[in-house]
Amino acid sequence: MTPPLDRLGPYLSALRDAFARGADKHAAHARAASREALTAVLEKHLTSPGAFDAKHYPVVALDIETNPHFGLVANCWIPLPDRDTDMSTKAIHHHGQMLLTTVTAYGPGYEHWTFTTPRAVDEQHEVYTMRLLERAPHPLGHAAFVDAYGAHVPFYPASLTITLALWSSSRPTTWKDSLKRVPVLHKYSTPLRRIAASAGFARMLDLKVAEYFDFFPAPEGFRTMKDREEFGRGPNEDYLHSLFHILQQTRNESLGPLVRRALTGAEPASQAVALRLLDDLDRGRPIAGRLSPGHYGVPHANFRAVDIQRALDASSTNAPVTVP
Repeated sequence: MTPPLDRLGPYLSALRDAFARGADKHAAHARAASREALTAVLEKHLTSPGAFDAKHYPVVALDIETNPHFGLVANCWIPLPDRDTDMSTKAIHHHGQMLLTTVTAYGPGYEHWTFTTPRAVDEQHEVYTMRLLERAPHPLGHAAFVDAYGAHVPFYPASLTITLALWSSSRPTTWKDSLKRVPVLHKYSTPLRRIAASAGFARMLDLKVAEYFDFFPAPEGFRTMKDREEFGRGPNEDYLHSLFHILQQTRNESLGPLVRRALTGAEPASQAVALRLLDDLDRGRPIAGRLSPGHYGVPHANFRAVDIQRALDASSTNAPVTVP
């Protein structure tokens, strides 16, 4: 079997070249939008250290490439238990000065809303306004782009959906980007960002500190949170059910022998659950993906389309002010 990195090599080389040759990051994103073989991505994930010991997050992320120019990840979106598609997966949010291109590589896709940059109308009460740019499906093969400081929100899919997310800074690549890709710093990025922010180094190092990045509908428009409230991590068992669901749904049962070999380095508890699921995979028994308690039904993160529309109607009556 050809190693996954060898099969991903040409695609990743083309991406690196697109970013290295041009100063225009937007043009690099436009040239780079492409779907890639999911089997190679899954192989890379399954053979990564700790692949079977992770805690659960609503989206199962399969890292593909991280370098000073860009990051590429496959995001596996697990549907709600009742398959409701009129529910947002998270708060309306922006990514600061980062650019995002997302391509639906597997599944039915989901509804995706994009907005203008949020503007404060009442800073004291953290009330913001924004306009809708697009409300559209993000189906198989479709590429969507989110510009720097542009807000967006995805909705839950009807069934497993996998998107390839390409990230880069909108600014020219510098030594700071190489520093942020040092493995030990990348591993502990969240606490280090907090420390850097409190010490006043965040701006100097161009660190993305999530302040006023998340918004949710309110009667007067949109309210915001100064500090991002992330979803808590669910149990490892839920993560493994979702991971094996992904393998089964994408018809990658042939990766079973690779899974069995990779499991030798996993924690005993993880091994026990994974071996049961591996038997289900081998025998063709359906494996359902899971969302853990606290991953949905969160008021500031999960809301319906009508809630967003009411907030848009309310905020359209407010004249935006310039935030210094």
